[in-house]
Amino acid sequence: MSKHLGPRIIASVVILLFMSAPLSASAAAGICRGREAPITAVVASSKHQVVITLGPCVVPALGPMNTGRMSDMEMMVHSPGREDVRAHFRWPADVWMRSFDLKLYDSRHRQLSQPATMHHMELLDFDRRQILYPMVERVFGMGEETSGENLPKSVGLPLDAGMDMGLYVMWNNHSNRALDGVTFQLTIGYSPRNLAPRPTVVLPFKADVNVHPGAGDAFDLPPGGGSHSTTFTMQVSGRLLAVGGHLHDFGKELRLEDALSGKVLARVSAQRTAEGMVTGVSHRLYAIAGRGPHLVAGHQYSLIAVYQGSPADSIRGAMGVMGGIFAPDHYASWPRLDRTNPDYLVDLNPALGQSAMSGMGSRLSAHP
Repeated sequence: MSKHLGPRIIASVVILLFMSAPLSASAAAGICRGREAPITAVVASSKHQVVITLGPCVVPALGPMNTGRMSDMEMMVHSPGREDVRAHFRWPADVWMRSFDLKLYDSRHRQLSQPATMHHMELLDFDRRQILYPMVERVFGMGEETSGENLPKSVGLPLDAGMDMGLYVMWNNHSNRALDGVTFQLTIGYSPRNLAPRPTVVLPFKADVNVHPGAGDAFDLPPGGGSHSTTFTMQVSGRLLAVGGHLHDFGKELRLEDALSGKVLARVSAQRTAEGMVTGVSHRLYAIAGRGPHLVAGHQYSLIAVYQGSPADSIRGAMGVMGGIFAPDHYASWPRLDRTNPDYLVDLNPALGQSAMSGMGSRLSAHP
């Protein structure tokens, strides 16, 4: 997805920009772990925004990184479902979601560095499933390298009042001192549901080269790099309007290909330092007018993550996720959420993936 588009357009699909009153330095702060984190979602109708506030929180100190970013990354990604915060709330309004941004503040309302505070976050909709997988919809996600985005008024992601939503956050405080009184503030811009003309309906697109519900999606590669891929079958026809992605250090690119012809339909590249450290991933806008790659229901596609340039050691804890915005040809044909599906249940409670559910052999294959 393109970083700029008049209004800038989405990368892993949707969050904030809203300034609250400064927090008192003496405001009570909790650890903000698990499901106990304080969270609110408030409509600022005059600004056409929904402001989601988490905290104030104590963000524990992880200590300095061990022998480089990858060793710490390996520790985090090999702990499935290990987000520090997994808070639920009810979505407060019928809207077309159009923008997102994120800001983190300390107890004196000074803005904190995103990479030095948060590794990643996801906004989830527990009342709608993903297009490829029978799991909870990831409305959008942000990594430490991701910035906010905007959609033009011609498109909108539908969110209904009362939807069961979740905010998942993994902290990233690699210092020797806990951060006390941190507030996580996510502002989502919207258009009213009665907007005329009605915008084109868009929904999140997420494809992962290594999906295993409840067991994480990290993978390892040999020294020097290599690739990891998966093949999936589309259940709904529609167009990719924009794409972005998530790669870890030494990542080079993500490619979406037609599995039969090998034609490249979408490609995003890592922005890297000379040492191979990933500082961002490019976004690609195809067309809001509907001229992006048309994916066909029942057809197979491949996603390939390429890593290159590592030193003598193996690449540990790699990931390859392509996210984007997808305009279905017929919104009514979106697959329904099956709340009895084993992979949905593992996604709902990752602990099941290593206990009772593991005995059922529930592992999502490359073909949903």
